[in-house]
Amino acid sequence: MYAATATAWQPHPHPQVPFPADNWLAPAKDTYFFCDLHADADAFLRSLKLSYLVTLDSTVESITLTTKGRSGQIIIGGDCFDKGPSNLALFRLIAQLKHAECDLVLLAGNHDIRIYAGLLATDFMDDLRQAHFFVRMGRKTASLFAEIHRHYCQDEKQPGLADSVIRQRLFPSEDWFDFFPAYAQHTMPKSKIDKELKQIRKKQDDFIQACGEQGLSLPDIYQAVAKAKELFLSPDGEFAWFFQSLDLIHLAGSYCFSHAGLDDQFAEKLVAHSADELNQTFREQMNQGRIFEMYYSEFGNVFRTKYRANDWPLTERGSDILRRNHIFAIVNGHRSHREGQQLFLRQGLLNFECDTQLNANCRRKSNLQTPGEAVTIFYADGMVSALSSDFPMTKQFHPKQLQQH
Repeated sequence: MYAATATAWQPHPHPQVPFPADNWLAPAKDTYFFCDLHADADAFLRSLKLSYLVTLDSTVESITLTTKGRSGQIIIGGDCFDKGPSNLALFRLIAQLKHAECDLVLLAGNHDIRIYAGLLATDFMDDLRQAHFFVRMGRKTASLFAEIHRHYCQDEKQPGLADSVIRQRLFPSEDWFDFFPAYAQHTMPKSKIDKELKQIRKKQDDFIQACGEQGLSLPDIYQAVAKAKELFLSPDGEFAWFFQSLDLIHLAGSYCFSHAGLDDQFAEKLVAHSADELNQTFREQMNQGRIFEMYYSEFGNVFRTKYRANDWPLTERGSDILRRNHIFAIVNGHRSHREGQQLFLRQGLLNFECDTQLNANCRRKSNLQTPGEAVTIFYADGMVSALSSDFPMTKQFHPKQLQQH
């Protein structure tokens, strides 16, 4: 069922070569794409209701799937963590979907992997490739640790460690600043290494300040970090399922879903390997703690590229590889837009960009007055609909209606 008020959705710029509309494959079932939830459980619930996937009387604490919710596929396209206001409530809401009769796909976002790498790094502070990953999470994680401390640590005894010991266990030593360039020189260009060194010093001060603004002392932070590792990294932790379930990409029909995008190297891998094999490789790298190598590889590029000069490039060669393998469109979040989802032409591929700044924190900073809610729906009959609180009509795209110049 489509909205009564709709407008045709066409890419910008228009393609110069014909798209093979007759060979275009829709997903096997209606597919609902959400992304960049950034710890806003209320925004996600509004978006689920906007999609008619849950009943209108559902709450963050208790949802009821509709027929659409039970028959369709839900993709959460990365960046569940950070910014706030409700990290834990969001994960409990997603857990309800996971435990219900729901076909749920979770994709890795750069903020998600930063949290994983940061928590994991506290066990490897003697590894100069990883010792900075906790600090690298930055001030946006302060709200997560404040939530965890408030919900789990108030009645627990503090570790009784001196501040100097806690700093040694969380923050990189001065030796790291001396030796990291040599370790990273084969993975990162010098300009990026210099920038990393400068940012780590700044992020360390920013993180402590942001935690202080949340009412957390250094022992409070250490206590919350230990609890976060128990919740998210321990095999039987309350939220361990999240990182264990993450995929890097998802293919459905002629669409490739990811958090950020693709590049030539990954396009070649998609020809040589199935999506399942690539997702398995990604999870093995995560489980083995090979985060530094993965983060700066073509695998990491999938969840962090913004097609900048220092990202892995997507050229016409990569686009041609994907088109010859019947992938005609890439779908992602990561780059935020006003006025709802946007549709671009990127190196001969359609690019659906679906980050609408759902979360309350980003909307406040962008002076957006309405509560965020959005979904992009890829119907099994070929239609694509984009609904957002920031655009007055439903945007509708169909490959057979693609205007070509």
